[in-house]
Formats: sequence, C-alpha cells, structure tokens
Amino acid sequence: MAVGVKHSVEYSCPMERPETQGRAIRELAIVHQLSATRLNRALRPLGVTLTHTAVLSHLAQAPEGCSVGEIAAAMEVNQPAVSKTLRTLADLGAVTAEVAEGDSRRREIRLTAQGGRLLMEAMLAMHPDATIAFAGLSDERLALLVELLAEVRIRLDDARGAAD
Repeated sequence: MAVGVKHSVEYSCPMERPETQGRAIRELAIVHQLSATRLNRALRPLGVTLTHTAVLSHLAQAPEGCSVGEIAAAMEVNQPAVSKTLRTLADLGAVTAEVAEGDSRRREIRLTAQGGRLLMEAMLAMHPDATIAFAGLSDERLALLVELLAEVRIRLDDARGAAD
C-alpha cells in the first residue's frame, strides 16, 4: 500500500478487490486513449495538442507564473519535454518566459492574453467530443463521475513519490 493512502472500505472477499481494480484501470486506460485521440484531432486546427492545452490550463491556475521545473513536476514529465511544449506555445504567443527576479537561472512562465484565448478556443474545440463521451449520463451521474475521478486524482496526487 502506498504511503499516505488509507482505505476505509473493507471487502467481504479480498479476491474481488484486485480484479475490480484491474477492470477500473483497464477502463481508465481505454477511455484515456480514446479521448486523447479524439481531443487531439479536435485541437489540430488550432495548432495545439492535449498536452499544450494541459500546460495552458495549469498556467491559467498560476497567474504568478511557474518555472519549467514546477510545470514538469505537476505534469510528471521531464523538463526537456516541457521546454519543447513551451517553445510551441511561445511561438503561438500563448506564453512568456522571463528571468525571475533574484534568480537569473530561473525562468518564470506565464500565460498571455493570447494564451487565455487559445485555451478557451481549445475548450470549445473539445466540447463536441466531450458531449459525445458523456451523452448517456444524466447530470447527476456526470457529477458523481467527476466527484469519483477527483477522489482518485487526489489519492494519486497525495501518493506522488511514495513508490520511488
């Protein structure tokens, strides 16, 4: 069990849990692949990918800016991958990179107004595919899905580095 992760649910048959977790992971992996393919296709006319959109979204939540290392840590990717993504976004006028005050080795990455518009366009471009994906769910079930996924995300976020 990962450090910091507590399970409050007990199962009558311990063999059911691994099987059910395996099914959940398989479903998440398939949903990720299917949705990433569709969303990247929808974003292509804007010249961005789902990865670019994720970085823009991260920066939209950090108006004070972030370093490349902070973005890499948040996205759980290496710094060269983030730098490549940021070059594309900078070429699109979506981000700026400025030397941080007090530390000339650090670059502060910030979302520009153009980046905010690009993020909004990306969200609108992805909306039709999101509508297809969630069409069969009532508002209540969709809200429950969001709540459950957020709970999983929080547990995984809290467990970062525990397995290293």
